[in-house]
Amino acid sequence: MKKTAMRIDMLIERFEEMLAADRNLSMNSINSYKNDVLKFFNAGYTLESSCSEIEEYAGYLRDSNLKHSSIIRNLSALRQFFSFLYDEKITKTNPTINLKLKNHKKLLPKILSESEMESLFSYFESKMSKNFLKLNTMLHILYGGGLRVSELVSLRKNNLIYDEETNRYMLLIKGKGKKERLIPLNNLAIQVISDYIKSENITDFLFPSPAKEGHMTRQGFAKLLKKIAIEVGVAPTKISPHVIRHAFATHLLSRGADLLTIQKLLGHEDITTTQIYTHISNKRIKEIVENNSNIEKLNI
Repeated sequence: MKKTAMRIDMLIERFEEMLAADRNLSMNSINSYKNDVLKFFNAGYTLESSCSEIEEYAGYLRDSNLKHSSIIRNLSALRQFFSFLYDEKITKTNPTINLKLKNHKKLLPKILSESEMESLFSYFESKMSKNFLKLNTMLHILYGGGLRVSELVSLRKNNLIYDEETNRYMLLIKGKGKKERLIPLNNLAIQVISDYIKSENITDFLFPSPAKEGHMTRQGFAKLLKKIAIEVGVAPTKISPHVIRHAFATHLLSRGADLLTIQKLLGHEDITTTQIYTHISNKRIKEIVENNSNIEKLNI
């Protein structure tokens, strides 16, 4: 019993780390998610709970005279927690995948416009220090390839390979479940990476750090992004590594890329995960395009 409780505590801690690094949530929001998930397990349910058991738990919450908004929040926290476990290959199934959250408005992922991305790149072009060269390289890779932040910070020099068939350099990414995928790089990104490697004399990790992992941490990169955002004039609450990954996919979609291509680039196992980008309205896509009169500079 103690061993099971310890495992749940560790998984919730990992879930909290993901929310902080990838979702850009406040500490209050993270604590709310944690408490909602703990409430589920304290009610006697387990990691192996089925969808019907979770629906049963929803009934238990209603019987507790909770407000409807509180019930929705609790179930939303559970869905995100079990989705996290499934995505990380910790569980083989996701019991919340068919869970219905009534009267719950589905939120679109946050994104940055192409003009905001151009502002970030223009900012780095005016900086010459080694630290800015590193961040500029990370930004080009993140936005140019749609990597997960964990994939980005742990890149090694040997992840950059030359593909003779296409006559260009590509990134070999080992994603979730140790599945590999090739990410094509545009000429600008290749040049930025090349200049960075020569300048830093990189031999192993592309972005080394004194941290125990040997490379820059997800949290460290997220903090640096927010600091730069303030200087560029982008709201720091609006930017995170995951938001830039969303921007990559959304901007490709707005230019006519098909979902299967985006799915492969993002490393999504299931196309339904990628389909969230189809919820972006035609009006939203039109605004993205109209706000960018010089999108060719981005060279995706």
